[in-house]
Formats: sequence, structure tokens, C-alpha cells
Amino acid sequence: MIDFLNKLEVDLIVGLGDVECPQYIKKYKGILGEMEDITTQKYLRKNGLLIQEGVLDLFISFSYRKVITHFPPRNPRGSQKVLAEILSNLPEIVFHGHLIEQKVYDIGKTKVVSVGSLEKGYYVVYDGREYELKRSSH
Repeated sequence: MIDFLNKLEVDLIVGLGDVECPQYIKKYKGILGEMEDITTQKYLRKNGLLIQEGVLDLFISFSYRKVITHFPPRNPRGSQKVLAEILSNLPEIVFHGHLIEQKVYDIGKTKVVSVGSLEKGYYVVYDGREYELKRSSH
């Protein structure tokens, strides 16, 4: 999968958490999930690869129009805090990790995109205006 990622013709690969070996992924920046070990966390921080505020036009704060987060906004595997932030701030689009399945759904006027598990081949290509759900065969 790492070879596949490194061959993608993209400006940046944005990880939405639970990444095991970001040091091998070219053009990588990401946020943390709940599974990164301390070594991975230190590597991301030390090398400026941990997204602290935002990257491109994607931000971790729900006060922006386009948001990235690790956790989904729904039960049973989601976060009530994420759901509350969406309902309160009404971002245009939210990309999230954590779930194995890839899907798109709406919460009010907010488009929510579960990027799915990269281990299963799921990823999303986003150009700042549009997104496209993808699946590789590795």
C-alpha cells in the first residue's frame, strides 16, 4: 500500500489518524487517531508532519467550512462531540477517518465523507473543490 500511495500524483497525502508508518509515505501530513504509538506521535511532531491547525483548505477546527477529523459524528462508533460541532458550526464538508467503510452522508446541510480504511484500499482524492471516492486493488 505504501508503494501505491507514493506513486499517486498528488500534492499532499492527508492522513486522518491511525497511521502506522508515516515515515515511509512521501508528501504526508496528518492528524492523530487513537491508535498511534508514542514513536509515531513523536516522529510526526518532530518532522512538522502533524497537522496542528490546517493544511491546504482543510482545518481541524469546526469553525471553518472544510474540516478534517479522525472520529465520525455518529453512534455507535462516533463522537457526540463531533456531531455537536457539526450541528453548531455547520461546516460545508467534513472528512473523517476511523471507520472501515467508505461512504458519504449528510447531517443537515453538511456533507460528511468517511474516507474508509486504506488497508481495504479506500481513499479520497480532493482538489479543493470536489472529492472523488476511490478504491485501489493494491
